[in-house]
Amino acid sequence: MSLLNELRIPHMGSVENAKILNWLVAEGAAFSAGQALYEIETDKTVLEVEAEADGVLARCEAREGDERKVGDRVGYVAAAGAAAGDIAAALRALDAPSTTEAAAPMGQVSAEVSADAAEPEPAAVRHSPLVRRLAAEHGVDLTSLRGSGPGGKVTGDDVLAAAGQAAGGVPAVPGYEGVPFHAVANSARRRAIARRLSEAARQTAALTADMQVDLGALLARRAEVNAARKARGEEGVSVLACVAKALAAVLRARPAFNATFTDSHYVLWDAVNLGIAVDTPDGLVVPVIRAADRLDVVGLTEAIRALAQRARDGQLRPDELDGGTFTLSNPGSVGPVLRAEAIINPPQVALLGLPAMLHTPVALPDGAGGYRVEVRPVMRPSLTFDHRALDGGQVIEFLNDLRLRLEQDVERLFAAV
Repeated sequence: MSLLNELRIPHMGSVENAKILNWLVAEGAAFSAGQALYEIETDKTVLEVEAEADGVLARCEAREGDERKVGDRVGYVAAAGAAAGDIAAALRALDAPSTTEAAAPMGQVSAEVSADAAEPEPAAVRHSPLVRRLAAEHGVDLTSLRGSGPGGKVTGDDVLAAAGQAAGGVPAVPGYEGVPFHAVANSARRRAIARRLSEAARQTAALTADMQVDLGALLARRAEVNAARKARGEEGVSVLACVAKALAAVLRARPAFNATFTDSHYVLWDAVNLGIAVDTPDGLVVPVIRAADRLDVVGLTEAIRALAQRARDGQLRPDELDGGTFTLSNPGSVGPVLRAEAIINPPQVALLGLPAMLHTPVALPDGAGGYRVEVRPVMRPSLTFDHRALDGGQVIEFLNDLRLRLEQDVERLFAAV
């Protein structure tokens, strides 16, 4: 049995790709169970990968900045206490052309091997899954390449160079050959956002409807509640949390909007897991508040603030980004946006966008059969929905239900606060 064990990127829910940001343990150094070995960036967050058992980092196969798929090997580890000489001998044996022994997973290493890694190869050639994938994508014959990696190993850069796309190169933009430029590589998160939004636009029949809501009563009651909480030394509740509370109640009453549409079934989720879109320096992320309908406005305020802060700090866990059943987007918090039309977050069937609240003249009944003009705090929530799953009448009823809860049922929003 080999002294060495493969170190692979662990499976993390729906995450598919990861970028190696930083090795936190040096080659040849010992580590303990629970110690962070390396840091990765996925399309959703940045996190540290921890060891599940004591050991020694024998080799790092992925450099900082390299991109890998979940399940790919990034290095080798040895058991705790292994002698440096024995580790060096095992690595030499591993690199020998005749080596056919497969290393066994251990510790943080995933016991599952990716489909790419399971493909048979000649015994003398040990191309990484990333190298094989890049070669397939760019039509490069790996047998024709001279590798620049350790022991002549072919790297991803070698494949890209052979394809005429050296790492860090920028594809030419037709018609702009003579225009000066500088380019910044897209992050894994930005590429994932682009891919998912394009897929959503192609695969759903999205429409958007909005409805005017007068927030005067809500803001007045919130001011009273926050004054009382401030007197007790407590944090105030946010307007976003108030809307989220009303929205969660509507979703519970109208489960067709808390759902996923497939060609054969309409999946109605029993839990209201509310995704909150958060704008970060690296792009948009949507952390999830599980069982949001069970929280009051105080709990929702705290949950939204905590998730938003961890999102901006890049500290979200993978489980905090999965399982959302409906998304709430709040672009109005960034600027005076008048309409909050958005693209649906698959596999959900709808998304609610909140534009800015504006004080605007509104015609109100004067009690004598006429109208008076009064300046009111108004917002127009926008519901983007998949018309394959939902019809216009349902959408109007949904928005009207939300409006009534925010205008006329304000006391219930602040119950038990």
